[in-house]
Amino acid sequence: MRKVDWRLIPILSAMYCVSLIDRTNLSLARQANNMHMDKELGTNLGNRYSIITLIFFVPYIIFEVPSQLGIRKFGARWWLGGATTLWGIIMLAMGFAPNWQTLAALRAILGLFESALFPGAAFLISCWYARREMAIRNALFYVVAGIVNTFGSPIGYGMSLLHTRGGLSGWSWIFIFFGILTIVVGLLGILFIVDFPDKATFLSDEQRQLVHTRIQRDRGDATPDPVTLAKVIRYLCDFRIWVYGLMFMSSTMSSYSLAYFLPVILGSMGFNNVETMLLNVPCTVYAFIPSLGTAYLADRYRNARGWCVVFNALCVILGTCMYSQLPMPQKAARYVGVFFAVGGCNANIPLLLAWAQTSIRAQSKRAVFAAMIVAWGGVGGILAGVVFIQKEAKRGYPTGVFFTIGMNAFTVVAAMGLAAFYRYKNKKAERGEVVLEGSEDFRYQP
Repeated sequence: MRKVDWRLIPILSAMYCVSLIDRTNLSLARQANNMHMDKELGTNLGNRYSIITLIFFVPYIIFEVPSQLGIRKFGARWWLGGATTLWGIIMLAMGFAPNWQTLAALRAILGLFESALFPGAAFLISCWYARREMAIRNALFYVVAGIVNTFGSPIGYGMSLLHTRGGLSGWSWIFIFFGILTIVVGLLGILFIVDFPDKATFLSDEQRQLVHTRIQRDRGDATPDPVTLAKVIRYLCDFRIWVYGLMFMSSTMSSYSLAYFLPVILGSMGFNNVETMLLNVPCTVYAFIPSLGTAYLADRYRNARGWCVVFNALCVILGTCMYSQLPMPQKAARYVGVFFAVGGCNANIPLLLAWAQTSIRAQSKRAVFAAMIVAWGGVGGILAGVVFIQKEAKRGYPTGVFFTIGMNAFTVVAAMGLAAFYRYKNKKAERGEVVLEGSEDFRYQP
């Protein structure tokens, strides 16, 4: 399994890293060379920039579930690696966009191809590992990508220094460089991604059988089953997929809002431009600690998954109250609050995905659950751009702050309720009154 770890997690993390960079480097390109992109493409007029930013999430949300239909048919190697390569080509093309309409259209296509990666990676990880191993692998996959993503800003700045070289503006060079980088990572994915256990060629027959046996003993769904329309409709009728989705949306909304508006928030604390760029990095690196810490506890004590989610959501609430201007004016205390908020929301994103995957059986169900939950994450990205209202920037974004607190309070209540529901169902199963997920041996992990 360590052999699987080294072949699976690093390449998936690298692909998700370029995914994070590519969906957020629009702001880097716009800021480059004194907003030169605004002058060339007119992205500062009306709501054009908002349209370009948010249109990414429309196909990203719509195609989450359909994107899971091909991963089994074509294999993870070609499906995920191919999608990464294709959106790298789109990113490269954005560097030559002649107008804002073309840029918006390319961003929409970018969302289409990126919709395959995150749910596909979560599904692939769940097919390799027993339930007691999922949370820590999801956390490593997600958080390492987030930490490496912090280097996107200085790299983007370096590319902007090529302004006017080859007749291209600095913003064009940013898109071109990251497009080439993404294409390279996508091709590496095609070469090195570990496919599903039954298709993995880097393992011997005995090793593949070992993986199969571990999954069968854990939850009894090592044999793949196809995703059909009837199954999708049945899975969508399971209320838990919506509860997990809303909790996931709450976490991604908190994460996206900090990614979008943290420089402004730090600026409101009295830090200058250079300090806001530098102080953003320690917060992101700190997220590694609560992410791996709560993931380890969730895997180690399998009936504490819900409480780990509650803890992280409470950290987001505490941190949001601290960094906002509402209760305290002290700069140091507000900056500490940013750590709590960034750490809590980024820890809950992989943790919620892992919790959902450990609570169900059948590969088709896990594929649909992963896609729908990540689709709600896209909704969180849209909400982050809507509730943090620009005209409220000088007042510390009160609408966004209260909305963030409210959504994470919902996560606390929902996680506690879901954990209580699982305990109730487990007791009924122990008495022989109900069969969980179609298996007499299966038990939930609250």
